[in-house]
Amino acid sequence: MDENLNFQEKAASTIPHFSINYRFNVNLIPTSWSNCLFDLSVSICFQVFGDQKFDVGCFHDLNMILVFIVMPGNSFEMSYKIAQIRLVSSHPEVYEPCDDSFALVDALLSDRNNLLELKPMLCMEVGCGSGYVITSLMLMLGEEANGAQFIATDINHHAIRVTQETMESHGVYAELINTDVASGLENRLAGSVDLLVVNPPYVPTPEDEVGREGIASAWAGGENGRSVIDKILPVAEKLLSKQGWLYMVTLTANNPSQICRQMMKKGYASKIVVQRSTVEESLHIIKFWKDNDIEVDTNDTITNSKAVPLGIVDSVRSQIQRLSFWGSSDINTTTN
Repeated sequence: MDENLNFQEKAASTIPHFSINYRFNVNLIPTSWSNCLFDLSVSICFQVFGDQKFDVGCFHDLNMILVFIVMPGNSFEMSYKIAQIRLVSSHPEVYEPCDDSFALVDALLSDRNNLLELKPMLCMEVGCGSGYVITSLMLMLGEEANGAQFIATDINHHAIRVTQETMESHGVYAELINTDVASGLENRLAGSVDLLVVNPPYVPTPEDEVGREGIASAWAGGENGRSVIDKILPVAEKLLSKQGWLYMVTLTANNPSQICRQMMKKGYASKIVVQRSTVEESLHIIKFWKDNDIEVDTNDTITNSKAVPLGIVDSVRSQIQRLSFWGSSDINTTTN
């Protein structure tokens, strides 16, 4: 087996919540540099801690120190505040922040300036779990969000309580609702959500595991991991405002390119904001937004009045096929 892969597997099993969840804006650092610094940080931590599990906080801080050493000066700026893991509440039946949570927050961080330009008045997370993502979103937007309102839902009542505790420990507030996706809210919120964030149950499982009580509801996605995703997409379409954006976590097994084509038929353009691969899974954070240039005829034939050299779905597919360890990339098919 490749020596580098052995190293990556060892790192993945040793570092809790394995992720390039830097405390600075990784998008301002060349990918080649960030990957090298990541490997260097892991090497140093192994030298210090051996095979023992070490705190992910010190790992992130080490990355930050290394970047200052290698790239001194003002080559990048510190990122905006996000939720602190030590302040995130927990419960045995609630999904804790992990790779997918970190990747989703990284995607939102990388798009922060665009989010502020969007000026969202209503932000919503479906499936808030521990509250890490919705809390991070509120913190990163901060006072510049100009009075935006935040709503979060979860089918797990334990998750609602844990999210409340997480928000209280960070001094932020959102309306929390114990419901399945947005059941009971669709008429109230129809066409008014400017920012929708979803980390759905995407793990392929037997269909009878979908919707079970407790923590299983956080990952059980049914056949190809699509049962809950396919349930959420039409709800998202109904909730989103004309200018609304949707950020969704997907797995390679979910067939992200097919999801993008499905949304394109509804008039939504898409791009991968962050893609990340660990030993266990390949994650894609996809951003969707309404594109008035996309037209769908009665035969479901999709056309775009803009001259785009590479189709949106083909672009997504080609990017997925070029996955590399710990990389993140953007696919821009239109200006957004």
